[in-house]
Amino acid sequence: MCLKHQGETAMSFDISVQVPVRNGGDRFRKFLASLAAQDLQKPWELVIVDDGSDLAVQEEFLQELESLPDLCSVKVVAINPGGNRPAARNSAYMASEASVALLMDGDLEFGPSLLREHLAVREKTGADVVMGRRVNAWGETATPWQKWFDTRAMGDSPPGEFPWNYFITGNLSVTSTLLKQAGGFDTAIDRYGGEDTEMGYRLKQMGVSFYWDPLLSVNHLDSVTVTQHSGKMLEYGGTGLKYTLQKHPEIKGLLGSRWVEPVFSKPAYLFPMRILTRIALFSPVYRAVLAFMEKHRRPQVLFTYLAVGACLIGLRGGDYRK
Repeated sequence: MCLKHQGETAMSFDISVQVPVRNGGDRFRKFLASLAAQDLQKPWELVIVDDGSDLAVQEEFLQELESLPDLCSVKVVAINPGGNRPAARNSAYMASEASVALLMDGDLEFGPSLLREHLAVREKTGADVVMGRRVNAWGETATPWQKWFDTRAMGDSPPGEFPWNYFITGNLSVTSTLLKQAGGFDTAIDRYGGEDTEMGYRLKQMGVSFYWDPLLSVNHLDSVTVTQHSGKMLEYGGTGLKYTLQKHPEIKGLLGSRWVEPVFSKPAYLFPMRILTRIALFSPVYRAVLAFMEKHRRPQVLFTYLAVGACLIGLRGGDYRK
């Protein structure tokens, strides 16, 4: 469905904000309010993929959609029953008419210059992919876990190139035709996480350039706890990560995956690490550390253990909750 603003004529778009959403609630309202305040003085596009919401997006958020600037052309693509995030991403870029796709999430809040600055950085650097910062510890009540999470991936790195395995959608713009040339996001990754990392690898194989700019900043409104994040990482390890390593065996070692290979498989220098990993991933040990960190929230290195450890437990087919 295409929602046209009054007086709008045929336009070409330099950038398309593409966002999947399912029962977005107040966080999606804040996202739309951020878009309504954008200062980009040229036509731009918003493609919303309604990924199986109970109440249709154009009904629940009609007032917010009508508040978007006249320069914004809005399309809503409905998927039912929904729930496959890669398919939602693919539906968005295939419905778009813009040369650049800004891949976002519906639980973000940001300043009025984000779209304009994404285009400016792309023009200045000539990069095919531009990724900005997503801040979790943006509020006064930010937890130690949220602060730790903001140090992951590119963290506080200065502007410059970033590696393919840090390709994370949410605040990332990419030349639209490259998504099509890469074959789109892999819909076989139908559980939590990994579809963007796998896409990043394929784009890198195509020779695509990646650029990081932390000044392109958005606030992440999600409030996931340490325990909830561990559950997500367990699911990712057993699904998206496992699938990606099977599809691309040449990248074995991603997220420490070689540590859970058979202990005495080559190379020999990994034997001690594999033994230590098995001890560290013993379910009672993991649960004890998780309970400790939920209560004490330090030292930060144990947050890393919990995140990577859950992935590796899932990759091995285990479940620390049992």
